[in-house]
Amino acid sequence: MRSRRTSKKSKASYIILSVIVVIVFVVTCMAHELNEHLAEMTEYRGREAAEEVITSAVDRTMRRFGNKQLYSLTYDGSGRVVSAQLDANAANSLKNILTEEVGRGLDELGENGISIPIGTLLGVPFFSGKGAAFELGVQQMGAVTGEFSSKLESAGINQTRLTVCVTVTVEIRAILPDGHTDITAREEHIISDSLIVGDIPETYMMH
Repeated sequence: MRSRRTSKKSKASYIILSVIVVIVFVVTCMAHELNEHLAEMTEYRGREAAEEVITSAVDRTMRRFGNKQLYSLTYDGSGRVVSAQLDANAANSLKNILTEEVGRGLDELGENGISIPIGTLLGVPFFSGKGAAFELGVQQMGAVTGEFSSKLESAGINQTRLTVCVTVTVEIRAILPDGHTDITAREEHIISDSLIVGDIPETYMMH
């Protein structure tokens, strides 16, 4: 009798132990999947937030910069535009304002952080955006960079379109429960788009 009872207890203990092992394994796998999904969602949400910061900063910058010209035109004796050159002082002023505004936006992002609802993290469309949220800290990494580029193209008879763009790049770090994710966001915005009467200038200098 005792041996049978001992056998039954051993079987029960074995079953309980097996159940515990399975539960631990399942929980471990789920935690791993959630961590991977959290990292992916953090990168997506972090880049989205950084791009929003850049867009808002560009809008504020252009309001502060006003109607100043970024380039100067040179004409020949017949009044035809022969060259267009970026105004270095105006460009530097614009870049300084833009860097300041982006930095201000990143400071606010660092104070507020980014949040990812648990419902979104689970990956189930019905629960997307619902439930409590993971609040993740954000830090700026490196300096904000802004690079100008331009394009000249014919815009019809005796007209040339001059488009000046700025590409802003920022790097941020999102702090995860078990590490961090470094994110690079890059946005190109048109800051000047105008028509020049005359043929395409022979030269256009962009520094």
